[in-house]
Amino acid sequence: MPVIEIVSWKAKPGVTDEEMQVALAAMVPDLKALPGFLYQSAGKDSQGRWVDVYYWGSVKDAHASNELMADKASLTTLLALIEMDTICMEVIEPVQVSSDTVTLGGGER
Repeated sequence: MPVIEIVSWKAKPGVTDEEMQVALAAMVPDLKALPGFLYQSAGKDSQGRWVDVYYWGSVKDAHASNELMADKASLTTLLALIEMDTICMEVIEPVQVSSDTVTLGGGER
């Protein structure tokens, strides 16, 4: 079953939704090159908090991704848009899914 990593933050004042969306999309090619990366989805709540949800093959993959992304220009660009003191990150191991078939990452599990 895929592991979930949830990262949330608030944008710096003056950062537009489009700027954030472009920065998030620019990270996808770098993420796809990482071991265990399955899927990513981002959104913004009504309070202005961005939430990025990543699905990984294992807890090890999720934790390793932080170090592997650290030197990527795409992450540097994203971090320049974020209020750093608002970042919250957690890795969660699912205990239940809505179906016996999980298709994230291209196939049955």
